[in-house]
Amino acid sequence: MINLQRELVNFAISMLLVTGTAHAADGVAVPAAVEVDGATIGRLGDPAVVNPHQYKFSEAESGLWLADHLQNISKPTRLKYEFVRSGTYEEGFADVVLVDIKKLNDDGSKNADMQFFTGERAQPFSPDTVTEIRGNPVLGVYMRGDVYDMSRLTDGSWRYFQRRIKLALSESATVEPVEIAFAGKKVKALRIVITPFAKDPHRAQFEQFTGKRYEFTLSKEVPGTLYEIRSVVPGASAADAPLLEERLTLTQVGAVGAAGASP
Repeated sequence: MINLQRELVNFAISMLLVTGTAHAADGVAVPAAVEVDGATIGRLGDPAVVNPHQYKFSEAESGLWLADHLQNISKPTRLKYEFVRSGTYEEGFADVVLVDIKKLNDDGSKNADMQFFTGERAQPFSPDTVTEIRGNPVLGVYMRGDVYDMSRLTDGSWRYFQRRIKLALSESATVEPVEIAFAGKKVKALRIVITPFAKDPHRAQFEQFTGKRYEFTLSKEVPGTLYEIRSVVPGASAADAPLLEERLTLTQVGAVGAAGASP
């Protein structure tokens, strides 16, 4: 399987709820929702079959899961992202994510190391996440953690929330050009915005969180392409502070081994 296809399976098809079992060369069985012990949200429907070779990806999906985010990195490079979680719902925290692009492979892919948060918050990931990659690995690890966190907050199935995000990226995402400030200058970017739970059929079971909004800001002029991920759960009214807000922002680009502890 070529690298692009592998990443497509790891990221885009995982957002379609692939459970890891390919039933045929031309199709992957995808349950509409998967029951999880203790989950009270997301027990829906019969399995569907998605053909990863025929499925038409939206502009938002292509930008997040299929683009070669690392194409604009031509030498070993460290990307430093700063993360801040805040809001009135629970105590927040700040942490860092470090991505070291260590090897440029002959086929254009990259090998990397990554430290996603520090200490007890450090997120595990498989070696495939950082080996022979083209997509920015921060995206997949962040979104996996996000749906797990939604499950923690609501007692719902993380797979159900994953599918709602997938549907929003496929069917209702907005993609708009924006200008961002990076490294002391203005650069062009694209912002992908989704509100995946706004019309959720189970919204009554997690009403506080149905207004959650995700923003992904991408720019070819920014090393690694991913500039920022932001999510906001608004308060009960426009005048109220957000229940939860997260920002993961690229703040520094430098040589491998710079800008903090090594992954």
